[in-house]
Amino acid sequence: METGRRPRSVLEGAFTLLDALVRHQGEAGLTQLANSCSIPKATAHRLLEQLTELEVVQRSENRYRVGAQAFRLGQSWQPYPRLLELARGELRRLAAVTRASSVLAVPCDGRILIAAASLIRPEDGILLRPGSTVPQRTGHFCPLWQAEHDLVAVEAPIMVPTGETVGSVAAVTAPTPSPGVPDTVARAARTIGAALVNRVETHA
Repeated sequence: METGRRPRSVLEGAFTLLDALVRHQGEAGLTQLANSCSIPKATAHRLLEQLTELEVVQRSENRYRVGAQAFRLGQSWQPYPRLLELARGELRRLAAVTRASSVLAVPCDGRILIAAASLIRPEDGILLRPGSTVPQRTGHFCPLWQAEHDLVAVEAPIMVPTGETVGSVAAVTAPTPSPGVPDTVARAARTIGAALVNRVETHA
């Protein structure tokens, strides 16, 4: 029967499996991955073996996990030049002052990607670990998601002189944040934005 859907390419299948590994906390079995990706088990096995040879995926007995080569490639990713490097120190300072988990958030495929984080509470490691995504509404943390997890994300945009917003800083707190948190988050965002400009001018 003609479905009108184009065949999945080899590359698309491989990246679909990698994305599934991320969703499964970095490790899963063959059947689990094939089912979650709607890929025939034999095809999934063949692709995973090829990825294993390239060290993009690592196999341990009957389970697969993200490999060293994928980690190395991921470390070179930047949502904006030098943004991760400059944000990490500021996030640590923000978390220390606000006593709230602090994150760098960037837009990604209709959701919010946590690009870097300084986490205070152990339970935030699941929701806000770098690489995880969060539902968004009009570019901000979705209010329904915040209510579901009994959290409030206090956000401020990171802007460069062109007016472009390259991401945002957020302190993710209990439902009633301290009065000074919004101003502290806004200062952190401005500090990162100013540092980005200074780095560009220094290397111009």
